[in-house]
Amino acid sequence: MRPAVLKINHIRKVRYYIVLEAAVKKIRVCIDAWGRGALEGRTYNMALRQGVHFSDVNQLCSSLENVFEKIKYPAASTQFRVFGKKSWGNAAKKETEQTMNQDKITDTNPTGKKATFIVQVMYRQNATWQGQVVWSEKNETRQFRSALELIKLIDSAAEESNL
Repeated sequence: MRPAVLKINHIRKVRYYIVLEAAVKKIRVCIDAWGRGALEGRTYNMALRQGVHFSDVNQLCSSLENVFEKIKYPAASTQFRVFGKKSWGNAAKKETEQTMNQDKITDTNPTGKKATFIVQVMYRQNATWQGQVVWSEKNETRQFRSALELIKLIDSAAEESNL
C-alpha cells in the first residue's frame, strides 16, 4: 500500500476509536415508570452491551457507580467509607451482574416508556459526580455538579412532562 492510503486508514481507525471511547463514557437511562417517588427503568452502556434494571433511585445510582467502576472512567478521587469490613457495593455489583446477564441489548438505541436520558459523568470528585445529562425527547442538555443535582434534573423533567 502507498503511504497516503496507510495514513488515511490510520486516521479512520483513530477517529473510530475516539468515537467509540466517547460512546463508552455515556450511559443511557431509560425511565419506564415514575410515580409517588418511585422510579423504574433500565440503564445501558455500550461497553457492557447489556442493560441493568433498577426499581428506585438508590438502585439507579448504584448501577451508574458500578458502570464507572467497570469501565474505569471517570476515576474516583476518593474511596467510599463503610461500616464493618464489607466493601461498598458488593451486593449491588452482584445484583447488577445478574441483571446484566438477563437483559441483553437487542436495540442499539433503547428508549424508556416515559423518558430517556443520556448521562455523561466526567468527574467523580468529593464523593459525588459532575457531568452533563441530555433529555433525549426534548434534546435539552444540563450540567450537574452532584448525583443529587442529577436526580433533581431527572425529577424536574418528570414533573414537566407529567410522568
